[in-house]
Amino acid sequence: MKNKKLNLILSIFLGIIFLIIWLKIIDWQEFINYLKNFNLKLVLVFSVFYLLAYFLRSLRWKIILKPIYEMKVIESYSIFMTGLVINYLIPVRAGELAKSIILKNKHKIPISQSLPSIFIDKLADLFPIVIILVLIPLISIRSNYYLYAVILLLFLIFMLFLGFLFFSTNHKEKAVNILNFFLKIFPVKFREKLSGFILNFVNGMTIMKNRFPETILATLITLLAVFSEAIYIWVLFKAFGAQISYFKILFGYTLMNLTYILPTPPAQIGSNQFMWVLIFSFALGVNENLTSAAVTFSHLLTTVLIFFVGMFSLFALKIRFTDILKLKK
Repeated sequence: MKNKKLNLILSIFLGIIFLIIWLKIIDWQEFINYLKNFNLKLVLVFSVFYLLAYFLRSLRWKIILKPIYEMKVIESYSIFMTGLVINYLIPVRAGELAKSIILKNKHKIPISQSLPSIFIDKLADLFPIVIILVLIPLISIRSNYYLYAVILLLFLIFMLFLGFLFFSTNHKEKAVNILNFFLKIFPVKFREKLSGFILNFVNGMTIMKNRFPETILATLITLLAVFSEAIYIWVLFKAFGAQISYFKILFGYTLMNLTYILPTPPAQIGSNQFMWVLIFSFALGVNENLTSAAVTFSHLLTTVLIFFVGMFSLFALKIRFTDILKLKK
């Protein structure tokens, strides 16, 4: 409990720092002018591509989980979006665990069996770092050491997760022994239970082994989700008057999405504004006030969309909103 409170306090503090930096960057008069003179109807129509991206990701998770439990499309989307709402509210990725807890409560699937599918699903979300590396030499990017440091960090995280998946799949006993070694930090009374959890978790990491067609399909779905979301962001910038190519948007927003794996404040307030300006203005040359106006409106719109779809998802799952943060393990 203390660790959760500490993480929450640190993430809020981080968000405040980002927000202060962002507020010092923008020109309020120009910022307000952009908000007064953009094409609202165009953004609302193309926001369907934003929602489509999450629908595609829920299909990918459905494919990954199939050997353990074959979900219906509406169920996979509902659980996925419920997890997204929780992630939006709690800056410790609690929504990922919540998806496993929902499966346990509704279908008696042990958390240790479903959690590997979520790990692999998150690994698939990191795969677009390859798009970033491919686009760097093809588009004009201003020199920015902080930006390159973020790209390098995300690439290292991707390789670390990929290496863990490969090692667990091909050297299960060694992986179990290594993880059990770290159990020494826990009291003895918890080690036996955690040891069983680790064994099931490592065994579950083989969920995609010998499933080459499904792996290709999941990869293609990931790319489609990335392209779909980039279409929405491209139209968003066009609606605010920006002259920017789709490939720059693809680079910028793909990188922006990848940063969500890092610690973020609740509802990403502060971090969203700062990172958008860093990527789209300082690196890709879009006016910082235009970018700030675009991210402010988009943040508001996507928050409404996420919570609206989240409420629908809770209704479909027959879970009350007040219960989503206290699901029993």
